[in-house]
Amino acid sequence: MKIILHILAIFAVGALSAQTLAEPFFGAEPARGTITPYGRAVDAQSGNPAQSNYVAKLAEWVVSEDGKEQSSSFAVPVWWLNRQVIVRVGGSTSSYEVFVDDKLVGSAASGATAVEFNITKLAKEGRHSLKIRQTDAEQNRVNALVRAGVKPEISGVQVICQPAIYVRDIICSTTINNRGEGVAEFGLVVKCGTLNPKRARIGYILNLNDSTVLSRGYKDVALDMRGEDTIRFMAIVPQNSLWSTNNPHSLTLDIESRMDNRPVECIRRKVGVRAADIADKKFYLNYQPLELKLGNYNPSLPLAEQLGNGTNGLVIPVYYATEQLLEQCDKAGILVFVESAIDTLPLAESIRRGGNPSNDPFWLETYLSYNRAAYYTTRHHPCVVGYAIAAGKTNGINIYESYLQLKDIEKRLPIIYEGAGGEWCSDEITIR
Repeated sequence: MKIILHILAIFAVGALSAQTLAEPFFGAEPARGTITPYGRAVDAQSGNPAQSNYVAKLAEWVVSEDGKEQSSSFAVPVWWLNRQVIVRVGGSTSSYEVFVDDKLVGSAASGATAVEFNITKLAKEGRHSLKIRQTDAEQNRVNALVRAGVKPEISGVQVICQPAIYVRDIICSTTINNRGEGVAEFGLVVKCGTLNPKRARIGYILNLNDSTVLSRGYKDVALDMRGEDTIRFMAIVPQNSLWSTNNPHSLTLDIESRMDNRPVECIRRKVGVRAADIADKKFYLNYQPLELKLGNYNPSLPLAEQLGNGTNGLVIPVYYATEQLLEQCDKAGILVFVESAIDTLPLAESIRRGGNPSNDPFWLETYLSYNRAAYYTTRHHPCVVGYAIAAGKTNGINIYESYLQLKDIEKRLPIIYEGAGGEWCSDEITIR
């Protein structure tokens, strides 16, 4: 069945006086893709976090009788001091709180996306307790819908250590030149996590394969307290090495940070370079039109069984869009639209007071936060070529504002909402 989503003229929206839901992610760091730090380049090349001396070895988890609380412990060695220590929670089937040494360090109203908490102030040399407690989500109807009926579960917990100036995120944007090559612009987002100015040298190597280097260089950065900068470099990628559905090629990006002429962080990431755009109601991959035929992701079926009848992509709710699943899609050339954690389908469709939360200003910050998290935690995967604001049939102020937010931070990829009903809160693009 064809789904034609139309974008109309934007109209002004009056100021909101209603209360918004406070702090959907309390004490959390800005959302980002997965970063695994290593102390040596040879360990980073292994791709195994167990080989990193900057990823803590967690003690065996102890789970409470009701399954809603997990407890563990980790050691902070002397070489972690004066560095940033971060707890990363990969996912949870409900809202949760994080405690270190029985002190609350943060909470999340949704566990649908990975969330990070900076615990540097508590991370003294020695052993520390770590507890993650799932909380009742009755006060948050939207979150309660995300995984209704699923057994409580917390997954993907890591404690990682990064230097005072650390790589916070890695981004890539690509255009195609008149020879069909990719002109890839990379950005290494670096941040100073201390209250004092710091200096570092950030080096990078982008490899096409074991024998061909596409770009190599370094930049010296000096950041004030809590300062942030982006190191940019460009590379020309051969046409036959661009990521596509038929040729899901990946490159290797190696990063080394040095302070006082000593290596303090090594990172390796597989990157896919591709240009994705929309124009004239069509989707373009590497400047070539590509018909989108999307299916809804079914977690009970293998990926290969979900791509029959010409289907070339999947709409995947963000709580299923784990690093492992998206890496599989990267390698298989499967297009992905990531859908935020919001699902209002089971709720009333009325836009009147007490009706669907999509038109209730109380939930505005929830909608905005969940859509930001879905975007920033998945954008580094080449397979992700679009975003869906929510699952639902009802429009309202929260859908409109979520669309405007995503269009402000993402200029090229399609932003859709199947329940738009011809209104302007969805890009005009044809999907089969």
